[in-house]
Amino acid sequence: MDLGARLALQEGCLDELLEALGLEWADSADPRIAAFAERQPHFPQYHRIGHKRQLVVQHVTGNRPLVEQHYDQLVRALVHDEDPSSPRWLAAALVQAVGRRRVQESLVRVMEEGTPYQRACAAGAWNWVQAPLEYATEEDLHAGRPTRASLAERDALADLEARYRAALDTGSR
Repeated sequence: MDLGARLALQEGCLDELLEALGLEWADSADPRIAAFAERQPHFPQYHRIGHKRQLVVQHVTGNRPLVEQHYDQLVRALVHDEDPSSPRWLAAALVQAVGRRRVQESLVRVMEEGTPYQRACAAGAWNWVQAPLEYATEEDLHAGRPTRASLAERDALADLEARYRAALDTGSR
């Protein structure tokens, strides 16, 4: 699938989500966008996607009932976003609302059952839903000694990490 098709799929997921959330995004005329488009024809679409993504994130952050109501569509948007860093905002809103385990379970299912494109996007999103290791001091960081609490959170999710790794290995064969 070429870049234009992937961007169209990603934007379509966001458009469906915006409609479901009752949100409207208006494209403001910006001459800089046209200038960037001369060098990169996909830039206007990429720019729109970024703004639409942020509108969704701002609307759902901190609103658990709304996330619950639109959870499947939110995950669908997440696993159609191949940008390496942008999924972190939507992933963070999902984790905050429904918990890390549920979001990881959803991504593992995509890794096990999704299309190659969805799997690639889910693998990128996985980076943003892992339990972070925390360190009490800089010395502990350099020595590789995370806090017990952060290790305990990672350990509590070890079953999903194992499923994720197995699905990742299966997809690479």
